[in-house]
Amino acid sequence: MIKSLIILLFGCIMASSPSLASTFEEANAKYRAGDYGASAAGYEQLLTSEGPRASAYYNLGNSYLQLKQYGQAILAYERARLLTPRDPDLLANLARARKAAAAFEEPARHPWLDAALNQLSLNEWSWLLVGSAQLLGGLALAAGVLKRLRRKLAIAGCAITCVIAVAGSALYLRHGELIRGIVLTDTAAIRLSPFEKAEALGTPGPGRMVILGEKSGDFQYVEVPATNLKGWLANKDVAAIFPQDFKQGSAPTMQSGSGFF
Repeated sequence: MIKSLIILLFGCIMASSPSLASTFEEANAKYRAGDYGASAAGYEQLLTSEGPRASAYYNLGNSYLQLKQYGQAILAYERARLLTPRDPDLLANLARARKAAAAFEEPARHPWLDAALNQLSLNEWSWLLVGSAQLLGGLALAAGVLKRLRRKLAIAGCAITCVIAVAGSALYLRHGELIRGIVLTDTAAIRLSPFEKAEALGTPGPGRMVILGEKSGDFQYVEVPATNLKGWLANKDVAAIFPQDFKQGSAPTMQSGSGFF
């Protein structure tokens, strides 16, 4: 978990390049022209070559939503939400895609806690934790030199320690997000064993969130939350929300003006 968080923290701070901007605008132009398949391919190419970018994931979701490929749309929106959890356009389109796919998110046991945890992205919680720890170290050094200010520095240190505790707790409570996946197709069948001819136990439907387990060949073990359905899905029918290519990427900025709804 910690390794994945570090990947997200340091992998999403690269500056955007001119070639990235050019590819992004070309994909936007394809979208505006109504060529949604080409725009989706352009955003996919951008994400493959440049790494995670919230605006690209967002517009990729828009393209797949127009194509009625709801599993792919929800996956793209969920990946954008990892980077920009507070964007209202993103949340609205994610809800729209879920409604179209009848793939509603399971209600949280503690909605207020879930809302608080999702006020910041994993990346932002990580930065807050690291920055607070560094600041606390600086205060400790200052306290050794500025003896007259030790009391005030101690109070500040207590406050920063509380921030560290909150950020660390948030990251711990959200660690389960690293093993979530999205079902991509409406024909995806959960099977009793990792073989194409194995008995089908059920079809979760596109856009449904699942918990990912071990892999075996061309299959991945999954569990569908709030149901008794669990078994093996073909790798082509499911994708992790937290992808391996988050080790690369540019600044996680959402360009709301590039949305199309």
